[in-house]
Amino acid sequence: MSEKIKRVGILGGKRGMSFYAPINAQPGYRVAGVAEKVPERLEALRTRVEPDTALCSSYEELVSLGIDVIVLANYFHEHCRYAIRAMEAGIDVISDTTAAPTAGDCLDLVECVERTGRKYFLAANCPVMVGPSELIRRYRAGELGEVLYAEAEYLHILGDTEESAAANLYPEIDHWRRYLPGTYYNMHSLGVLMAATGLTPRRVTAMEIYTEKHAAKVHLKANRSPGAIALYEMDNGALFRSTGCCGFGPNGKWYRLSCEGGTIETTRLNQDRVLFRPNGAPAEEYDPEAQYTEEEKKSGHGGADMRICRKACTYLSGGDPGVYLDIYAAAALSLAAVYGLYSILDGKSYDIPDIRDKAAREVLRGDYRNPFPDPERPIDIPCSAHEMNVLK
Repeated sequence: MSEKIKRVGILGGKRGMSFYAPINAQPGYRVAGVAEKVPERLEALRTRVEPDTALCSSYEELVSLGIDVIVLANYFHEHCRYAIRAMEAGIDVISDTTAAPTAGDCLDLVECVERTGRKYFLAANCPVMVGPSELIRRYRAGELGEVLYAEAEYLHILGDTEESAAANLYPEIDHWRRYLPGTYYNMHSLGVLMAATGLTPRRVTAMEIYTEKHAAKVHLKANRSPGAIALYEMDNGALFRSTGCCGFGPNGKWYRLSCEGGTIETTRLNQDRVLFRPNGAPAEEYDPEAQYTEEEKKSGHGGADMRICRKACTYLSGGDPGVYLDIYAAAALSLAAVYGLYSILDGKSYDIPDIRDKAAREVLRGDYRNPFPDPERPIDIPCSAHEMNVLK
């Protein structure tokens, strides 16, 4: 590890503060500043940061601190543009969620990494959680052979029927969560399966969930569907079934790998517990040995935020972080979401271009069809296949 302390900037003072203590705990790393555009939220941070941490009101002010790394914890659909700006300025990137919101952005991001040689780390924290990491360990050890079918569910009730419950999640009328397409926010579902197996989606068929009774309740969202289900053909021929972020409950995550030699899955009632069912042998339900440490438990998501920050800093310092989603896998995950939306809207299956193939990926160039309200680009594709709510 380099003796030089890497100065880190965090863009986004809400979710971003989950990275603050974990990054400061990594040898050779120090958070130099946090940027937050909401004045009241920025002022509230003064009691939560160290005296030597600068509080900034803009991306530009944050970058002016001379940072080496930026953590993108701003709005979901804006990560890509700031990642590109940062890497072109010689800054490495840790992205909190999905790599890019459109097909064209996926290509731009990959080409920026290739052109600048900067490091990009997708901070997918679910693969390092206790249950999923055990699935990954045993699958990568070859205990069940090749995966043939897999499933992933990410269920999150967003409290979108009452203004008081929604205020924290939808702070503005044009907030991205109100317009989130059903196949998007798939890092906590399909992303885990990809991290586990190393496979990439090549074709998608997706359908949106929609009932009139439910739609009438979700009056605060433009997309009144509770989510979507997508079936992906992977590059080895396996089929993966995945949600994006589905707004039905109870809240939780569930993952299953069905392989030549049996099945391994997290349990329905406890995502940190594992059920291992090899063919021709007794089933085993158990708690993995690799539980969260006391230090990890002090961070968010049960301890996963500390784990993913440790992996990110290891990678940025030139070490091996273990299993993670590199820039090509991160872009492929975003493309799976985008082409899933295309499938929902057009009612047909779509091939997903190979982002690693420079000839095949040319079809992505300039395809910025965007479902989110955005001051820098218009909405030019619906976020839902059903009648959208008009938000005023």
